[in-house]
Amino acid sequence: KTVLLEVDHEQAGAARAAIAPFAELERAPEHIHTYRITPLALWNARAAGHDAEQVVDALVSFSRYAVPQPLLVDIVDTMGRYGRL
Repeated sequence: KTVLLEVDHEQAGAARAAIAPFAELERAPEHIHTYRITPLALWNARAAGHDAEQVVDALVSFSRYAVPQPLLVDIVDTMGRYGRL
């Protein structure tokens, strides 16, 4: 799952801060930064006290386009398994 961040956008700083807990920076060329959402990143975010609602809200709030529903479901499922054996 890939997230692209437009560095020159007026809300880029706020978006970067919002996705940092659950998305890993992969590439940072001049205009567009590429982040990856992995199960481990979601797990680490959950361990740090973030919940699925915060992750979904950040994605929906800052997304230029509609966030795919299967991605949102996957985030909720993955983070919901935190702490279970």
